[in-house]
Amino acid sequence: MFKLSIAFNTLILKHLKFSLFFLSLIAFTGCSLPGMVNPDSYGRDHQTYAVDFDPKNLSSINISKMNEGNWENIGKVSNNGNSRFSITIENNYLIVEANKASMDLPTYQTWINYARQELGYTIDSEYDVFDTITEGWIYEIDLDKFPLVNEENHRILMYEFN
Repeated sequence: MFKLSIAFNTLILKHLKFSLFFLSLIAFTGCSLPGMVNPDSYGRDHQTYAVDFDPKNLSSINISKMNEGNWENIGKVSNNGNSRFSITIENNYLIVEANKASMDLPTYQTWINYARQELGYTIDSEYDVFDTITEGWIYEIDLDKFPLVNEENHRILMYEFN
């Protein structure tokens, strides 16, 4: 009887340790139980758009929207304040603006690809090429520090908040 009681207490202690470990893991990582058990929940609070443009001809841009891992082409739009996003080059700065909804810091995909291929950057390298002008709305790249890559087609990823 005494041996059974010790075995039972040991089992309870192991279960208690596991429970405390699991609860502390959730608390320290900031995860929520619904987010952990829902495979479609990635914690995204934004919609991703790809804006393709030719820096030598900024009269129009092409916008695509990420949908379930695939790009849906929205189409070519005039590059002005009436479009979802606009891109300009002024005084050696490339400026991107959100015109419909605020956005997170964009990613200059063309420059990242160039930096990885030509400059030896890795996935862990810093790629912060944008400076914030108006948080959520206007960002710019200093083209003296980060010159345009000699390509006709450039891509910037925009992350519009939901």
